Amino acid sequence: MKVFSRAPSPVLRPFVKRFLIVEFSAALEDSHLPDTGLIAAFPFRGECRLEDGRVAPHGGVTGLWDRLRHHTHSQDNAIVLAAFTPLGAAAFVRQPLDELANTTVPMADLIGDGSASARLLEQLAEAPNHLRRLQLAEDFFLSRIRTTETDPLVAAAVAWIERAPPAARIEQLVRYIGLSQSALERRFRRVVGASPKRFASLVRLKNIEHLRTTGSTLGAIAHAAGYFDQSHFIHDFKRITGLAPESYFGTATVN
Repeated sequence: MKVFSRAPSPVLRPFVKRFLIVEFSAALEDSHLPDTGLIAAFPFRGECRLEDGRVAPHGGVTGLWDRLRHHTHSQDNAIVLAAFTPLGAAAFVRQPLDELANTTVPMADLIGDGSASARLLEQLAEAPNHLRRLQLAEDFFLSRIRTTETDPLVAAAVAWIERAPPAARIEQLVRYIGLSQSALERRFRRVVGASPKRFASLVRLKNIEHLRTTGSTLGAIAHAAGYFDQSHFIHDFKRITGLAPESYFGTATVN
């Protein structure tokens, strides 16, 4: 597997974390931990199958998941990916993002223009190199920004969750934002794609993934992630992935 990555232009940086191209030279089954932002994917060569056996759309959007995702890639599969920031997908998608939770849907269903995503797929397949493919993907999203403004209260809530200590509670967030819990949850779900509590668990999981890449021990990771003991950490990790941490990180390919 080869991965090519590019940071977005300044205009897109509030909305897209990075653009990627992933190439598979051999058939591969891989697994991905839940992310904190939605993912747009354009398979321009070969085939990718989702965990339910469906062929991935030729331009699809994956919402926030609360469990491990599995894919099966053909030996010649190549995909352009756009990884959104936590609030980024809302700049392109009109419908509430929590409706996309734990699913992958065709891009055309969300933007109401099936010809646009089909045209992009053709251009990606015909492009002479990956640099051009990444530029085509960026141009696609630049032309489809509905708004450059993010919900200021939801943005503040996301920032609070990302910097809060692991033991922080949602009640503290509610007091900080100044909305009722129900009002905050409605706005947060619509813009981010999950409740504040669920999003906080995804942030914690991404931190665990990062700590593991630094070589930290499971005990150190459990402590840094705010768990009282390693057994509680292992229980939570198995609930999401179906595997103990040492098994997962020893075998899985992650984003």
